[in-house]
Amino acid sequence: MAAAFLHEGVFLFDPGDRIYGDHFPGNPVVPGSVIIHAFLRAHARAGHARPVGVSNFRFKRFVSPGEYRYAMEGDGHGIRCTLFNENRAVVTGALVL
Repeated sequence: MAAAFLHEGVFLFDPGDRIYGDHFPGNPVVPGSVIIHAFLRAHARAGHARPVGVSNFRFKRFVSPGEYRYAMEGDGHGIRCTLFNENRAVVTGALVL
C-alpha cells in the first residue's frame, strides 16, 4: 500500500482569461472541466502516478474567477480533491488511480 500524502496549494483562475467572456457574460463562472483539469495538473506536478479517471465531482457553489485554496489527499487507491472558498468546500471529488 502506498503511503498517504497531502498536497495543498492555491489555484488561480485568471479573471482576464478569454474563456470567461462567454461563461457567462457579466457573471463569469469557472467551468467544472477547468477545475477538474487544475486538479489533474497539480497532481502531475507533484510527481504522482497518472490517474485513470475522475469520480464524483460535486460543485456545491459557483466558482468565480480568482484564487482558491485546494487540498488533495491520497492513500494509494485514490485522491480526494477539495476546492475551498473562505475555508468552505465548494468543489469535492476524486481522482481514480
